[in-house]
Amino acid sequence: MTDILIFFVVFVAAFTQGVVGFGFGLVTMALLPLFISERFAVPFVAIYCLGVAALIAWQLRQHVRWGRALPLLIGTALGVPLGVLALQVANPITIKLVLGVTLIAYSAWALFATIEARERHIPVGWAWLAGAASGVLGAFNTGGPPAVVYTTLRNWDKDATKSTLQVVFLLTSVIQLVGFAWTGMLTGDVLVKNAIMAPAIVLGVVLGHILYRRIDQLTFKRALLAVLLLVGLVYVHKAAIS
Repeated sequence: MTDILIFFVVFVAAFTQGVVGFGFGLVTMALLPLFISERFAVPFVAIYCLGVAALIAWQLRQHVRWGRALPLLIGTALGVPLGVLALQVANPITIKLVLGVTLIAYSAWALFATIEARERHIPVGWAWLAGAASGVLGAFNTGGPPAVVYTTLRNWDKDATKSTLQVVFLLTSVIQLVGFAWTGMLTGDVLVKNAIMAPAIVLGVVLGHILYRRIDQLTFKRALLAVLLLVGLVYVHKAAIS
């Protein structure tokens, strides 16, 4: 029964990222600790985050623009090692509360505000900051929101947004897994469970990408912001009951 629940959670998470470009780690880390230990779930999900991002990046490889992604990648490379260290000492309740309130405020504003559709210039420092924040949170498999907020502020088209996010998530996952292997969190049991649940990843990403191709730019952006809002509410709720 536990394996069936894990398969379903992994599928839903992969489908979500297949549609809006992020959310796999957020969905899985919100639900999997209900069935398995968090120490097992973190490296288990990290491996899949790498696989999901790689699959989607390959689907959108012609839309990747390295000039757009590079500042986020630099910030991410600096942030992930800090996050791996923070995983050992940080107060997860405080992190969830601060992140949740921030996401609710931003996504609610962006959903209801009138925002110009054209691409906007934002100082490169904000990209580094967003990448670093994503890197730090990536150690907890929750690194998507800061990078997503940055890309929505830039008003890129949906292919540019989704492809750029996957490149950032790929780098986050690689550095994160190296850290987990170094600290002994990446065990044989984790790898075996990953292999068993792999079909859920492929199925979820493929079906999610099919839906992604059927929605327009405005629907994509609204879906992205709606997921951010939902994630923020979940974080605040989890912080409140902890």
